[in-house]
Amino acid sequence: MERNKKYSEWIDAAYKEFACNGPDFSLKALAKKTNLPRATFYYYFNNKEHLIEDLLKHHAELNESFQSEIKTLKTLIPGLYEIMYKYRVGVRFHQQLLKHTHIQEFYMVYNEFNRQNISLLLPLIKPYFGGTLSDNEICQFYITLTDAWYSRLNFSNLSVNYMISLAEEIMNDTIGVIPK
Repeated sequence: MERNKKYSEWIDAAYKEFACNGPDFSLKALAKKTNLPRATFYYYFNNKEHLIEDLLKHHAELNESFQSEIKTLKTLIPGLYEIMYKYRVGVRFHQQLLKHTHIQEFYMVYNEFNRQNISLLLPLIKPYFGGTLSDNEICQFYITLTDAWYSRLNFSNLSVNYMISLAEEIMNDTIGVIPK
């Protein structure tokens, strides 16, 4: 039980650190900031790369929970952004994956999760495109919109309303509609 508790503490702390600073965070600084004995790190992880692999697995678990919630949505806005706010640390982690897509694993995880989530949201997204595009074309375009949203997302004053207004601005600028 103690092993799992300490392991979870390392994962939670490192997940938040990665979300804020990307993959170049210092293990020494993380241990000091969180008061986790650095010696325990090597009990659970061979090295930082091993930790990052486990962080990606943790992100996958959170994405599964996120998907369970978005499957129940009846409307895209505000529902999606209320859920995203609930998972804001995961959203920030996901933004770091986009910022570091030059790293193959990050690129693959970022794109795969976006494709999965957009496929689930497709019935709610389609009405904004007026029925002129195929499902595949809508998904491809919405992936581009998602990249733009993550690129511009600022966490200094994150709120549901801010995320919605950013999404509406991007959608209006690209497809000429403001979702209602």
